[in-house]
Amino acid sequence: MSLASLLDSRLVMVTGKGGTGKSTYAAALGLLSAVRGKRTLICEIDSQMPALEPIFGREVPFEPVDVLPNLAICNVRWAEALEAYMRRALPMRRLVRMVLENRLVARFMDITPGSREVVILSRVHNLLEQYDLVLVDMPASGHAFSLLDVLRSLLALFRSGPVRQRALEIREMVHASTTRMAFVALPEDMVVNETIETYQKMRRADLLGGPPALFVNGATLPSLTDDERALIQRLSTAELDPVQAEFVRAGVWEDRLEQATAEARDRLGEVLGTDPILVPPAGGGGVPRRVVGSVAVHLGRLVGITRRDLPWT
Repeated sequence: MSLASLLDSRLVMVTGKGGTGKSTYAAALGLLSAVRGKRTLICEIDSQMPALEPIFGREVPFEPVDVLPNLAICNVRWAEALEAYMRRALPMRRLVRMVLENRLVARFMDITPGSREVVILSRVHNLLEQYDLVLVDMPASGHAFSLLDVLRSLLALFRSGPVRQRALEIREMVHASTTRMAFVALPEDMVVNETIETYQKMRRADLLGGPPALFVNGATLPSLTDDERALIQRLSTAELDPVQAEFVRAGVWEDRLEQATAEARDRLGEVLGTDPILVPPAGGGGVPRRVVGSVAVHLGRLVGITRRDLPWT
């Protein structure tokens, strides 16, 4: 999987185990797409604490707002998404208001399986009409699967009518070859296992469009030769003075990280059928804006974008 082909997609849904950096990658990919001249939108899904807010330094509203040339952000909040959904389904604004203010309708929407999911996904579907590329900062992997898998339940529940028609349209969007799922992982066994499990569940449920993309965040890129690795192992059991021992411990630590990265790369690549993009630990001191900039600079090199081309990096 090349990064350029991912950025040529129409819809990219970014997910991963919580804490892997999926929001960072959604934002970094958005920066790269915008620099390449595509009208790009990054949207969060009904987030109560939007991750994009500290990155772009402003509130993340329901309606898309421009934050940089060619780049907009939004938060697909449930209540506003429901109102937008109703407005498209019902011709009269007054009728929409009456429906939304009806307690029985509100109760029905709360308890009907899949109602929230289809409304939110419907909003994403509508946003595709306005942008060249929509990047969705999805929920963590298990919840991302549940969000998409509800389409299967809806199609089984509704044999006809507008809800079934909308579910069919959303399923077509998910299955499109220009729709890509991007997984963000870490070189850790637990994260690798969850990434593989989520991918396999999505594949079995037929929730993948084009080939998946895969990023290994915090990867330690190969630097030690086999001879250097063997020497470090020998020295680790030798009697050394404190300074020498400290250097050897650092080498052992580096060797373990490199091996963990290689194992994660091989396992993920074999199961997902794509070469993972390895990204080293980001600089920026943990400041969200700087971390995104660091990741964007690294990824930019893969598509011919330099630091000078990227805003605020």
